[in-house]
Amino acid sequence: MTYTFDINPQALKRKFSVYVVVAQGDEETLLYVGKTGDNREGCNPLISRCGNHFSYNKIHSQVRNKIEAHESWRYTYVVDHFDEYCDDATERRERIDRINEMERWLNSEMQQAVADLACVRVLNPYGARGHCSSAERRKRSSFRTTEAEQKVKNIVAKVRQLLEVGANKPMHATCEDARA
Repeated sequence: MTYTFDINPQALKRKFSVYVVVAQGDEETLLYVGKTGDNREGCNPLISRCGNHFSYNKIHSQVRNKIEAHESWRYTYVVDHFDEYCDDATERRERIDRINEMERWLNSEMQQAVADLACVRVLNPYGARGHCSSAERRKRSSFRTTEAEQKVKNIVAKVRQLLEVGANKPMHATCEDARA
């Protein structure tokens, strides 16, 4: 049998991005919240990150490590970009800090968005543990602009839409029973 694999042009852009992997299995849906561009020199495109998620190198394969029999699941990535990659180290450091905050924010929003759904969970929930100075809190807060908020809300809304579509399929009958 022959298969196809489509790649959206947005997955090829070298930008600082946040994303949610929606992993749909037979009895549950798992979500993984991630980002691109958080390393010193990289900012690889999302498609590179996707490949790493399923690598057999346990350091890189965060999704495969967390999902047993990962080859029998279906995966959808929901992504938005924030900043272009840049060579200037100071500017890049600020963009890394921003994308780290966007990931924390998106992760928290996703947890809230699925808290009432049986058989849906975030694989890597952000717990806000550890000390954060008031200066660091102010810095992080400065990244939470109206534009950024809209991007985070749009990702959450798209994931919720995918979950609603998936809930209407027979594969989620067990989840529907659990919600009743």
